[in-house]
Amino acid sequence: MNDLLKTLIKPDWSDNPKRSEILHAANLLEIGEFQLIQLAYNSWYGKDLPEDKISKIFSEYMITGIIPIWVTYYANDILKLNKANVLNIYNEKYHIYDHEFGETISDEKQRKNRGIFYTIIIGFVFIASHYMAINQIEEPAGFYPPYIEKKIVYPELYKKDLGYNGDKN
Repeated sequence: MNDLLKTLIKPDWSDNPKRSEILHAANLLEIGEFQLIQLAYNSWYGKDLPEDKISKIFSEYMITGIIPIWVTYYANDILKLNKANVLNIYNEKYHIYDHEFGETISDEKQRKNRGIFYTIIIGFVFIASHYMAINQIEEPAGFYPPYIEKKIVYPELYKKDLGYNGDKN
């Protein structure tokens, strides 16, 4: 739990100093660790990371903490560029695996329309889920999810209907 709290406060924290460098480099570039591993492989070997190696390399990195040397070198290069104030995080070469990179909202009208669109979707989902949940059960115990039937939450209210008079005998 303590490690989770440290990670939430400082996302590039890790108990492994080498992994902290990789996390820091990925955060500087505003990409994920997996994308950094892909970039490092491409930089080191001059080709994309083969699909048959992706799972093995990433699981070794995430589970066992084995960090390939080429990832460490690439992360150190990113950190050196940042320290020298020459790192351009918006350079497309750092985002070749990020398919949404470069998409911007061009004007205030588009931003407003997108906000209204997402608000309508969220409102629709909220109202539809409430409607479906309320119609699926006889009598909800409360208005808010999770919708549990009242007879399950308060069985003592329904035992009278079954002939139960409250005596323990």
